[in-house]
Parts: sequence; C-alpha cells; structure tokens
Amino acid sequence: MSPRLKAFLKPQFFAFVFAMAMVPALFMLLQRSTNELVDSRRLVEHTYTVLNRLDLLRLDIEGVETARRGYLIMHQEQYLQPFYFAKQRIPEDLSTLQTLTKDNRSQQAHLTAIMPIIDELVTTAGNNIAIPPHDAVASMTHAKAILDRARQMIERMQVEENRLLTSRSLATEQKLYNLKLLLWGMSIGFIFLLIILFVSMYREIIERRRVELGLIESQAFNEMTVYNLSLMSEMTSLLQACSNTEESLDVIRQFAARLLSVDAGVLYLFRESRNQVEASINWGAPAKSEVIFQPDDCWALRRGEEHRFDAGHNSLACKHLYHDDDIFSLCIPIVAQGNVLGVLHLENHGTLEISSVERNIAVNLASQIALALASIKLRDTLRNLSVRDPLTGLFNRRYMEESLHREIATAQRKSRPLGLVILDLDHFKKFNDTFGHDAGDMLLREVGALLAKNSRAGDIACRFGGEEFVMIYPEAPPEMVQELANQLRQLIYALQLQHYGRSLGQVSASFGLAFFPAHGSSGEELLRNADKALYRAKAAGRNRLEIADAGNS
Repeated sequence: MSPRLKAFLKPQFFAFVFAMAMVPALFMLLQRSTNELVDSRRLVEHTYTVLNRLDLLRLDIEGVETARRGYLIMHQEQYLQPFYFAKQRIPEDLSTLQTLTKDNRSQQAHLTAIMPIIDELVTTAGNNIAIPPHDAVASMTHAKAILDRARQMIERMQVEENRLLTSRSLATEQKLYNLKLLLWGMSIGFIFLLIILFVSMYREIIERRRVELGLIESQAFNEMTVYNLSLMSEMTSLLQACSNTEESLDVIRQFAARLLSVDAGVLYLFRESRNQVEASINWGAPAKSEVIFQPDDCWALRRGEEHRFDAGHNSLACKHLYHDDDIFSLCIPIVAQGNVLGVLHLENHGTLEISSVERNIAVNLASQIALALASIKLRDTLRNLSVRDPLTGLFNRRYMEESLHREIATAQRKSRPLGLVILDLDHFKKFNDTFGHDAGDMLLREVGALLAKNSRAGDIACRFGGEEFVMIYPEAPPEMVQELANQLRQLIYALQLQHYGRSLGQVSASFGLAFFPAHGSSGEELLRNADKALYRAKAAGRNRLEIADAGNS
C-alpha cells in the first residue's frame, strides 16, 4: 500500500472529510432556523405594534368623548384642545392600523366596521361642541352608546391580536428552542469531532515524534559511526607511519580516549618472556586492575574471546581486578594471525554498562591494535634483518656507513665532537685454526654482546666485517672516547671463554681511534684514519689503543 493511500485511510482524514461535508449543511440549517426565528420575532413585534396602535385609537376616541363632555358641562375652551388633538390623530391611527393589518382579512373587516362608528362619534362630538344641544343628558347617552360600540370593535380587534400574539409567541419560543437544540447539537458534534481530531492528531504527533526520535537517533548513530570510522581511519594511517612500538602506543592512547567513552582503559601487552602481561598504556581514570599479572588471571586471555564483568549480575571477575564492587569491565584479547599479543581492558565505574556500540568499537579497535603491533613487529624484524649482523646482533656495515654519515652531518651542524673506534680481534685467524670456526663464531657473539652491553644510549655498535668492529660515539670528546675504548679493551682482555668445556685461551683486541673534525670531515676519512691507527696498534704489539695522526686529516 502506497504512503499516499495510507494517508487517505487514516481516521483523521475521514473525520476531516465528514466535517467538510457537514459544515455547509449545518450552517444552512442554522441560517434557516435563525431566519425563521427572526421572522417569528418580527411577527410578534408586529402584533405588539398593532395592539399598541389599538390602545392609542381607543385612547383617542375616549379623548374625543371626554373633551365633548367637559366642554358641555364646564363650557370652558381648555377642554377643546384634547378634542382637536384626538380628532387629528384618529385618521393617522386608522391608516396605520390598515397598513399593519393588510394581511389579516378579519382585522381589515373590523376596521371597515369601526370607521363609520368613529366618524359618527367624532361628527356628533363636533356638532355638540359647535351648537350645544338643549338636552345634554340625551346627547351624552347617545354619545356613550356610540363610544361603547367603538370600544367593542376595538376590543374584538385586541382579542384577535392577542390570539395572534399568543400563537406567534409560542411559535417563536418553539423556534428558539429548536435553534438552541441545533446549536447544542452542533456544539456537541463539533466538540466530539474536535476530540476525535485531537486524539487522532495526538496519536499522529506521538507516532511522528517516535519516528523523528528514531530518525534522530539513527542520524546521530550514523554521524557517530562516520566520526568513529574517520577516527579509526586516521589512527590506522598514523599507525602505519609509526616506526616503532613506542610511537604506535602513543597514537593508540590518544585515539582510544577519543573513540571510547569509558571511565578507564588499559592496553596490556605480553612481556618477552610470555609469562606476564604488563600495562603498556592507559587513559582516563585510574583503572582498578593490576599493572602486571599472569595471563591466567584474565578470562579473555584464557578463553581467547572478549569477557564482560558486571558487579551487579554475579558474573565472573578477572583476578587482575583488585576492586570489583562497583565496576563494569570488558576485556578483549589482542590477537594477530593467531598470536595473542595482549588484552584491551576497559572499565566503567558505578556499574554503568558499556554499551553494545562501545563494545563494537572496542572490538574494532583491538583488531586495529593487533594489526598495527604485528605490522610494527614484522617491520622491526625485517629492518633488523636488513641492518643487523645475524651472528652478533650488532648493526651491519651498511647501517654503520649510513649512521656515520648522519652523525657527522649532525655534529657539523651543531659543532659537536664525534669519536670513531675500529677494533680488531688479535690473531683471530690463528684462533679459528686452533679452536675451529664454531668457537670463532662464539667469540664474535660474545664480543658483540659485550659491545652492545657497554654502549651508551645513542652509541652505535657495528660489525664492520670478519673480526673487525666499529663503535661510533656521537657528541663524545676525545678524552671520553679514549676512556670508553680502553674500558672495552680491558673487558675483552678479561673474557674467559670455554667451548664445549675447552678453554679458548686469552683474547685481546687492538683499537684505532679517530675524531671529528680533527681527523677528517667525512666518514670515509675517519674510517681510513682510524684503520691506519688500528694497523699501528697491531704493529706496536696489539692489545692497545692508537689515535689517528692529525696530519692525515
């Protein structure tokens, strides 16, 4: 069913159509009833007007008779004024009554009959006033008889009008009652219709509000999803650009705090020994979890899947939680290519549950973290293979040459000193011939470990080739370089090595030293001069240090 058809079938639509159909009919009926009431009231007013005019006519003819009698008895002119006034108004009264009763044949007949009587009364009164009669009593008796006849006719007309008044008043009251009923009916109908419309519109508003809220929530969810995807994409891009684990952990900390609306978060990673998990980064409030714990202390690591804990629902708490009275926690293992790297631990304090949206984001974040850490680990492995000597673990010759070039440029830019040491194991060929190549390899590994262990932060230990090693000392003055080199010589001389229970004898090394800028401004010059100093140390009896000749720079 189409949306438009559904709109037509809604109750408020039918109510609206019904109202639109009924309104003209109801208003026509109301207008008709109103007009009838107005006409009925007009007829009642008309009847009252007729009765009023009949009263005036009666008063006027009585005034004629009263004036005649007063004049005849008192013979004073003042009694003639009412006579003349009544005589003047009587024709007007009769004319008005004829006009008012023109649609009433009965009243017209009464008027026709009364007019000669009134004329006779007025004429008789006028004659008596002009020529007073000799017999006043007889004249009064005759005039009274005429007046009584006129009164009787007027009374008949009044009775007729009162009858009409009663009939018309009843009709008016009935019409008024009908109009009130119609108005009440219309009011109740409209109220009922308004109630129906109100209920329908209220339901429609509630439904639309529900739909709008759903759309708003959906829009907010979509916006949040787009925002999270944008953050996740930005984080992934930054993680791909990270050159080591420390940089990647810093990126993860910043973006995890923006992606996850939780009270506390911790990223645990396995130590190299794989027997402990240690907190690498954290954000938010202090987590109620141990900094270091055994892998078996976390259900997520034991099961290989996410584990939720709710303090209010008797769920299992991980042992690394040291305060689990009022928290909701979520642990998600960090797994890359089947290898568990650690666990992502999230907390909400106060038993506020971590929503499903947050859990989905956390799972995606854990996947991205796993991929990033695995990628960095693979990158480090490949990089080590390309820059490390596989036997000793020291940097190889290519990395040494690149580093020397870089460090000389830095020293030149900052006007800082730099020391270069080449050391060569004494009589190494004879050592190999005597003890074998396995023992020779073991000696090289031991010397490499010794150089790495006794290097400062920033120093670069390399295997130059064969039994030769190179040490680069950035920002080290010549005196310090000599001291460090002599310490290495003594440590090598102090080595007591055995191979399959067989002592390998005394080991020593000769050292050639060169300094920037005294012995050269390029890596090639420093290497060449240090190598010459090394050969002088060999020629001078070995197990000693020689410094490059300044004249060779």
